[in-house]
Amino acid sequence: MLVPRVVVWPMLLVLLGAAAPEQQRVTRERKLVVRAEEATTLHLLRVAPGTVTTVVFNEDILPQSVDTKALTPLFGQLKVYPGVMVLRPAVAMPESSRPLITARFAGEDAPRQVSFLLVTDPREVDTVVEVSRHALSAEDLGEELALLRGRCAAAEAGLATLRAQCAQTGLAGAVLTGALGPEPVSVEWFPNAVGTPGLDVVRSALLYRHIQTRVMAFTLRNSSGSARWVPGVGRLIQLGPAEKEGQVIHREIPVRMLEDRLAPGASGQVVLEWHLPEGLDPQARYVLEVWNQEGDRSVRWKGLSP
Repeated sequence: MLVPRVVVWPMLLVLLGAAAPEQQRVTRERKLVVRAEEATTLHLLRVAPGTVTTVVFNEDILPQSVDTKALTPLFGQLKVYPGVMVLRPAVAMPESSRPLITARFAGEDAPRQVSFLLVTDPREVDTVVEVSRHALSAEDLGEELALLRGRCAAAEAGLATLRAQCAQTGLAGAVLTGALGPEPVSVEWFPNAVGTPGLDVVRSALLYRHIQTRVMAFTLRNSSGSARWVPGVGRLIQLGPAEKEGQVIHREIPVRMLEDRLAPGASGQVVLEWHLPEGLDPQARYVLEVWNQEGDRSVRWKGLSP
C-alpha cells in the first residue's frame, strides 16, 4: 500500500529531528587561586552529565569535609582524595537549587576552605580545574590586620575633619571652613532663562561671585503636564565671535537640590557652584545650561560675564 506523500514528509522530518546529535560542549581547563580575603567567594564549577571533571588542589584538603552523601543522587561518580576530587554527574545540575561543594583545607592557615557552586552550562564544561591556595599564616594575617587598622585610623581622622566641616552651616560655617574669605562677594540678578517646554524659572536667578567661585541659584517650576524632572548636570560654554558657542569651560557642574526630583506641577530651589580657571578673558561671555538626568530638558542663560 502506498503512503501518501503528505504523510511521508512529516514523518521524515520527525525522524531526522530525533536523530540530530546534541550540541557538543566545549571542554575547558582552568586555574583558580583561592585567597584569604576571598574565603566566602563561591566559585562556579561547570559540570555536565557523563563528563568527568577533575579538581586538583596544590595543598591537601580533608576528604571527610565534603558532604558526598547529599550529592550522591546527582552523580555517577564522586570521589574525594586529599589532593584531588573527581566528579562525573549522572544528570544536569538543577537550576532552582544549585548544589554546593565545600572542601576544607588541612592545617590552620587561611583560607580554611573553598566552595564550588555546581552548574550545567549547555555550551561549556570544566574538565580540569587546578586550585591554588594562596595561604596566609597567623603571623601574616596579624601583619595584614595591623596594616588595615592603620588605614582605618587614618580614614577615621579624615572623616572626623569632614564631620566637623559639615557641622558648620550658614555664613559662620562658610568662614570657619574657609569657603568665605576676606574678599568681597558680589550678587547679581540675572534675566529670565530660556527653557524647554514645561520648565520655567520663577523670577530671576541670582549669581554670586567670590574670587574664582561662582554660584547660581534659582527656583525651577515643572509644569503640571510634564514628566518628572530629575537634576542632572550643568554646562558652562564660552561664546565666541558672532555669539557662537565655542570652548566648553565646565562640562559637568553638579546640580544641587533638596529634593531628589520635581514632580509634575512642583517647584524647587536649584543651586550650581563652579570655579573659573585662571587666564579666562575678562571680556568674554558665557552660556550656562542646566540639564535633567535624561539630557532632554534644560534651562539656559546666555550672556553671563565671568
